[in-house]
This record gives sequence, C-alpha cells and structure tokens, in this order.
Amino acid sequence: MDDLLFGPDDDQPGQDDAGATPAAEPWTILVVDDEPQVHAMTSVLLRDFEFEGRPFQIVSALSAAEARRTLAIRPDFPVALIDVVMEQEDAGLRLVRHIREDLGNHRMRIILRTGQPGQAPEREVVVGYDINDYKSKTELTAQKLYTSLVSGLRAWRDIVTIERQRQGLERILSASSRLFATRSMRALVEGMVEQLARVVDHVEGGAILACRPTDRADRSRALTIIAGTGRHAAHVGVPATDALPVDAVAAIAEAFATETSRFGEHRCVLVFRTLEHGTTVFALDRPEPYSLDEQRLLEVFCQRMSVGFDNVCLYEDLVTLNQTLERRVADRTAELAANQKALILAKERAELALERELQAKHEQRQFLAMVSHEFRTPLAVIDSAAQLLTRRAQTTDTGMLDRLGAIRMGVQRLTMLIDSYLTDERLQSGNMVPDFGTVDPRALVRSTLEPFLLAYPGHQFDTALDGLPAALYGDGHLLGLVLVNLINNAIKYSESPARITVSGGCDGVNLYLEVADRGCGIPENERARVFDRFFRGTNAGGVPGTGIGLHTVQQIVQLHGGAIRVDSRVGQGTAFRVLLPLATE
Repeated sequence: MDDLLFGPDDDQPGQDDAGATPAAEPWTILVVDDEPQVHAMTSVLLRDFEFEGRPFQIVSALSAAEARRTLAIRPDFPVALIDVVMEQEDAGLRLVRHIREDLGNHRMRIILRTGQPGQAPEREVVVGYDINDYKSKTELTAQKLYTSLVSGLRAWRDIVTIERQRQGLERILSASSRLFATRSMRALVEGMVEQLARVVDHVEGGAILACRPTDRADRSRALTIIAGTGRHAAHVGVPATDALPVDAVAAIAEAFATETSRFGEHRCVLVFRTLEHGTTVFALDRPEPYSLDEQRLLEVFCQRMSVGFDNVCLYEDLVTLNQTLERRVADRTAELAANQKALILAKERAELALERELQAKHEQRQFLAMVSHEFRTPLAVIDSAAQLLTRRAQTTDTGMLDRLGAIRMGVQRLTMLIDSYLTDERLQSGNMVPDFGTVDPRALVRSTLEPFLLAYPGHQFDTALDGLPAALYGDGHLLGLVLVNLINNAIKYSESPARITVSGGCDGVNLYLEVADRGCGIPENERARVFDRFFRGTNAGGVPGTGIGLHTVQQIVQLHGGAIRVDSRVGQGTAFRVLLPLATE
C-alpha cells in the first residue's frame, strides 16, 4: 500500500539521497506552501521519479506573495502545486486568479493541495477557479502525486504543441501572403528561403538553400544553388557539387529524380513543382532533428506555396505576352501617326470653318437687329396712315376699305415676323431676360384677339375664358407673342371663313390656354417635329411661313416652367394647349 505523504512524521518513508543526477533537462515544478516540511518531502519523493527520461526539479515558494515574485521572473512553469491556506485563508485561491487573469497564463497546470478541505470545498473551488486538480493532503500519496504531475505535464505539453502549431500556421499564412505578392521567380525563391527559417524556428548553426537545374555553356545541365542563408549565402550561383558535401548533393539529386520531399535526422529536402518552370528543391540543415510537428508545418507550407509558384509562372507568361503586345502597339502607333496628323489638320480646318460660321452668324444677328430697327419706324408710319385713311374712307369712299385692310394686314404680318425672329434668336443665344409680373390672363387674350377681329372681320372667333383665374405670374409681352403665333397659325391653315376657338381654365395645378381650329390638321408622322426650328409640314405648301413660330412658342412656354401639347386630326383641325403653373412669385 502506498504511504501518505503528509501523515504523521513517524509514517514518512526515508529516502536515499545518493544517486546520479540525470543529464536531461529536468521538469520544473513550482511548489507554493507555507510549511517547509511539505517542500522537503515533495523534493525527496520526486527525486526518484522521472517522466519521458527527464527528472523533476522543485522551485519552492513559502507564501503566495513569494510565488508572485517568482512568477514575475519566471512564468514558464509547466505545473504548480499550490496550498490553499497560507498567509490568508484564501491566499492560494487568490494566487490562482492572479496567474490566470493578471498574468494571462493559461498554459500552467495548477494542482491545489489543502490540509483543510472544509475551508475550501472541492466542488466550489473546481467550479469557481480555473484549476486542473484538487487534492487533500491527508489522502495524497507518492503515487497519486506522481500521477497528478504526469497528467499535468502531458496536458501542458499538448497545449504548448498546439500553440506552436498555431504559431507555425500563422507564420505560414503571413509568409505566403507576402510571397504571393512576388512577381519574380527569383525573388519568390529567395523569399521562400527566408520564410522557411521562420516557419520552423531555425536555430543558430542551421542553413537553408534552394537548387534548380541550369544550363551550362557546354549545354550540359547542373544543379545550381540559386538562394541560400547561413553558410550557403556565399554559394549562390555556384554548382551544388562544388559547394555541398557528397551526401547533401546525393539527397538533392534524389529529390529531383523522385520529386518527393524527404525528412532526415538533421536535414530535410522539400520539392516544389510548377507547370512551366520545372522543379525547385529546398534543403534545410540544422543541428537538432525536425519534429513531426515541424515536418507537418513544412508540408503545409509546401502545399500552400505551390500555388504561389504557379501564380508566378502565370505572371511571367503574362509579362511575355504584354511585351509582345507592347511591340504590336508600337507598330500600330507608328501606322496611326500619319492619320493623327491628318486628323489634326482636319480639326484645324473644322475649327476655322466654325469660327467663320460663328462670325457670320454674329454679323447676321447684327444685320437683323439693324433691319428690325430700321423697318419698325416706316412700318409704324404706314400702319398709322392706313388707319387714318380707313376712317376717311368709311365716310367718303367705302370701296377703299378692302385695300386699306390688306395694307394693314401686311404691315402686321411683317411686324410679327420681325418680332418672332428676333425673339427666337434671343432665346437661342440665351440673351432673353423675361420681365415677369402679374398678368390678367383674360385681358391678355382679349387684347391679343382685338387686332385679328379688325383684320379678319369675316372669320369667327369664339372664346371661353370663364375658368381662368384673375391673375397669372409671367411676362405679358412673351405670352401675348405665344397667343399671336397660335392664332395666326390657326387662321393660315384654315379655309375662309375660319372658325377659331380660344379657351382657358385651370387643370389641376396648371392654368391652360387652348387655341383650336377646324383646318387641314397635321399628319400623324409629323406631329413630333412641329416644334423643331424651321420645320414645315408637307401639307403647308403655298402657305407663307418661316417655320420658327411654333419653336419660339415652345421656348417661351418652357421659359415660364410650362409645357405645350398638340392634338390634331388631318382634315378635322388642330388644337394647341399651353400649360402654365399656377404658382405665384
């Protein structure tokens, strides 16, 4: 039966201190207890035990405070044996929280030992504190102590292994991400040699090299070192047979022949294959052997970087294609040089022609402005004289009335033509500045119709204006010009005696004015173009006009924020509806 460690003193087994000290590095165990006898007994008992060929070494702390100072200097203990009750009743529990939370040490395996289980009940302690075992001193034997330590060491070793593998994978991901951005095969190989040393924590005295077969001057092929670290750094560009031992050359040659990676005691050979650039072999040498974990990390690195090799191969192919395309582009550029010169000359000629056209248009506008100014005065004199003669003829010679009416009609038509053309030119050039104000729409319609009633006494003009509001915000002169053009068109394209209807009202948020006739109508395929400048319909032959009236009407309506619509049937008549917003200033 195994003896209790912490029973009565006369039951403690004696220990023989003689014996050789193992040469292997010992497992260091932190013992925290306020009883010196516990430290001495633990040290004596563990002296005869070992795990994986390594003995145990005790580091003692007689209080939780001393343990904190020890951990601040040396935090890498795999296992700690901690008493619960020391300088305080919960000193050991506080030390556990300090290790886990303040130091952030989750590797260390913690075994609580207590001589007063009632002070710290096992269930509460195991649930409330991050510990790995709970032992009562009264039941702890040497074998149970050894079993607990071995379990803790195995768990610590597995945690360390997992963390090393995680760190190795992180280094692989970090290294491969940087290497994937490399666009040169040589730079990629040199970068891989550098990153391989980081993946497996290459120790001092180790070296890494990369070999590829190259062509010699005599057309033979030789294995050449293309990158290296450590003692191989000076051999870059040198054949492997001139720089390496025979066994190393043989291992590299075998790897090229079999295209298989090999792991030896102090050397590993890694093979990277590409589709277009052959095979590259990496040889890693170091004094200590490569562990299974490191071999797995190197295999993962090889698998991931094989994609990088293929990417670089594809990139170099793209560079070659790009150079070919650049040469072709250069050839095409030379061919297009003459065409470019011709285009420049053509552009200069077009700019010169445009400049001349703009100058001619400017002179035309100046001429029309001068003609308008010069024509308006005599036209006004003629119209005044015709009105005076009309009054006299009404009492003396009524036979002259028709001729005088024709004279006044011609004067009005010529005046309207001048106004329409000048208004259209100002709208096109952006020089039109509307004089907005409050306008009575009913008075506007009546004043616009009055000259037509006098000039065309045989025509019938119907009005329906009761739905119009009392006021409209706009330019009265321009809106009058809109009505003049629409009424004049209705008269021109209707058979005499014509019947013209002018109506108005409110349509939702808009005010509308409509001029309708019973004339020849507009063909359906031409309605979309009636507002184009200088456009005249196919059925307008023999009717005088310039084709700018409706274009001017549309520009004025849009200037007021409105719209104009047309509804027409050939042989039945046409109706133009002007929509203007009711919003005031």
